[in-house]
Amino acid sequence: MSTSLWRQPAGVYLVAAAEFWERFSYYGMVALLVLFLSTATADGGLGWSRDQALQTYGIFAGLAFCLPAAGGWIADRWLGERSGVLLGGLGILLGNLSLFLMTWGLQGALAGALLFAGLGLIVLGTGLLKPAISTLVGRVYDTRPELPRTAGYTIFLMCIWMGSVAGTLLAGALGELIGFRWGFLVSSLGMAAGLILYVVKAPTLLGDIGRRPAAAGKATGLEASRPPMAVPAILLLTAFTAIYATAFYQKAGVLTLMVKSDTDRMVGGVELPASVFLTISTIGFVILAPLFEVALARLAARAIHIDPYLKQIGALLALAVGYAFFLGAAAQSGQSATGLHSAWWIVAGYLCFSVGDVLIWPPQISTISRLSPPRLTGLLIGVWYVTVGVGNYLAGFLGIYAERIGLAPYFTIIQVGLVASAALLFIIRARSPSLRAVVDSSKGAE
Repeated sequence: MSTSLWRQPAGVYLVAAAEFWERFSYYGMVALLVLFLSTATADGGLGWSRDQALQTYGIFAGLAFCLPAAGGWIADRWLGERSGVLLGGLGILLGNLSLFLMTWGLQGALAGALLFAGLGLIVLGTGLLKPAISTLVGRVYDTRPELPRTAGYTIFLMCIWMGSVAGTLLAGALGELIGFRWGFLVSSLGMAAGLILYVVKAPTLLGDIGRRPAAAGKATGLEASRPPMAVPAILLLTAFTAIYATAFYQKAGVLTLMVKSDTDRMVGGVELPASVFLTISTIGFVILAPLFEVALARLAARAIHIDPYLKQIGALLALAVGYAFFLGAAAQSGQSATGLHSAWWIVAGYLCFSVGDVLIWPPQISTISRLSPPRLTGLLIGVWYVTVGVGNYLAGFLGIYAERIGLAPYFTIIQVGLVASAALLFIIRARSPSLRAVVDSSKGAE
């Protein structure tokens, strides 16, 4: 049995690489979206108000994460995961190209049509691709149950975050520094690269995995072996993910705007783009995730297992600590003659986000893949993405109140909500031994 993080099936690396480019495309575009919408037209933006930009981001991101429930259902019943990835990727590519075309001096109804067509195509494409590509990782391990599933999803999530870092640094920073259109173009090229890699290598590295929809096959012993409390256990995990995501995705809205307006970003006489700070938590994840896997393996060797509910509680508390640093930043800005705070507050806060990400993302998606009935895997992974989408929407929707009530009260409300949610989940876990037993990593290969 291979337990090394790096000794996993080749198909897992292909799927992870394709997802790297999809996330490169998505996060490169998202790093620019609020800034592009709220920048004055004279400076190459659309000149929308701050509230309009945040609300549009919330609706877009919410839909991008909510539609995977429908996309997973479609893949389970009609398309299969392989076709879902291909069609979704094409939609994302066309959406980014629409945004690129819109920036070439177009005005009025045509510019508006291209904007909403571009965002709409990205939403639809993401809705198809996300559950399909996430399920594909699990399908590989369904054929190799002796291998540790969480290791594959850790690799998958590491590529997601590396793609987001690369997209933010290249597409986001390029768009912010020399023109939004070039950022959208780079996002388009990233998705194109991912599609080419996937189409060329999938027949060899994946074989027939994911070609047929799961509902078209016969029921298997693997499906019958799923515990009866699997779905309630999954739904409990996903419910608290919405709370985590609401706090986490403030980084794309309120926190990015705070970094741009209130943070001292000068380093060696050069002012760093605000979008660069979005990469801190993602780089932290890439560094911490392998270390976390090693630590878990050593604990498992001693028959010590940390179940996904405890990891989720730890993730909520890690974000609460992160918001303590953001409160420190807001306090320093209020006392500073320049109105600026040190960038180290932001760095420290985002590193806490890294810890939260390691504790919540790989364990959750691995657990859902392991416990879901095969004919419902895409749907249940899609439902999990819905909760992330709800958090994205709430991040944008609630973000408009940050300026109205002040950053310090706004961050305090989020922090209290995170701690209260962690306490509630701890109580539910303590009083529900049957649910805890279902997700316990000792009950199956994670």
